[in-house]
Amino acid sequence: MLFDVKPKEERKDLYDRDKEVDEIKESIERKVWLTVYGMRRLGKTSIVNVAVNDPNYIVVKVNLMRIYDPKKKKYPRSQFMGLFLESVNEVVRKYTMGGRVIRFISNILGIDEKSFLEFSLVKIRPKLKKFRSEDISSVVKELDELAKDNKKGLVIVFDEAQELMKVNGINFPSIFHDVYDYCKNTTVIFTGSMVGLVENMLKGLEYEKPFFGRFIRKIKVERFDEEKSKDFLIKGFKEEGIEVKEEVINEAVRRFDGIPGWLTFFGAEYSFRVKHGEKADINEIEMMAIEEVRREFKDFLLSTQSPERYSAVVISLDRLGGKGELSEVNKVVNSLIEEVPEPRVYEILNRLVNLGFLEKEGEEYTLPNDEPDRNGLVLAAKDILKNEK
Repeated sequence: MLFDVKPKEERKDLYDRDKEVDEIKESIERKVWLTVYGMRRLGKTSIVNVAVNDPNYIVVKVNLMRIYDPKKKKYPRSQFMGLFLESVNEVVRKYTMGGRVIRFISNILGIDEKSFLEFSLVKIRPKLKKFRSEDISSVVKELDELAKDNKKGLVIVFDEAQELMKVNGINFPSIFHDVYDYCKNTTVIFTGSMVGLVENMLKGLEYEKPFFGRFIRKIKVERFDEEKSKDFLIKGFKEEGIEVKEEVINEAVRRFDGIPGWLTFFGAEYSFRVKHGEKADINEIEMMAIEEVRREFKDFLLSTQSPERYSAVVISLDRLGGKGELSEVNKVVNSLIEEVPEPRVYEILNRLVNLGFLEKEGEEYTLPNDEPDRNGLVLAAKDILKNEK
């Protein structure tokens, strides 16, 4: 269903995105590594899920958002190891040939095979210190052989890959060098919504020895244009079996500005209310989306060393009509709170861009155009400044 708010798995449930899906599948067939990146809620995970949902692939999905914590600057090595091995465990249990991989990992950890199959973290966590960084590439080599034995390709997906930069004590360039050079049956896919951080990670990876010079294809996911947004809603409502006035659809297209996640949320909630005889009010539905962003961004602000400065930057952009150059933003910031040096405002603006909260066009920094994100950011910033006073 188009209005299913969970990440899509089947092609029939994914609207448009033929180009991106085809590019991913062709890259996998040619064993070209790639990154799929774009702003939040554009459907990157769904696109990748659909592209790799193929009986010819063995897929290991490492969802790094499961260890994400905005308050942490670094993650312990064991936390990543546990996540990686759990992801591997989910795959090898599906294949009769996976016994070889299970034995290999169990021997490293010094546990019996049943304990790994059951993946009891209580039993495995104390053993993770035995699992060295180089063992990661060794496990991938075993998986590569497993895929080859099953006449399949191996695909490893690192979802929200920018979090790899925060893992302590693992030399990822060295690991990826080994996998790139020796696992000829393997494709690695990186995804990320913190666009600037993903680009920095890839740049660091591609230019850092020993991975230097390896090619990683980049696929950027964009928002829907007005025509596609409208068509998506019309088809989604038809699928749900309800009729919606054209002015409601047009208003939703304007407010949600081509963000598939918000359009899907609106369609699902609106359909649910109509089907159950309730009032379907676009304002109420939008407010639910705004509150979600408000909570997310407030949690982020509170994780920074200067919540009030970050908040002042966001409010300044709002007062400037949603966009402004550094000098303009700095002037408004200094009218809101104590004097903040322009280099510090510049640093905050660029961090917010890198994290995907703001965008930058030329010399101008801009708030998101869609109403849930824009209003959610501003309300969270106002909450912080109000509490500071």
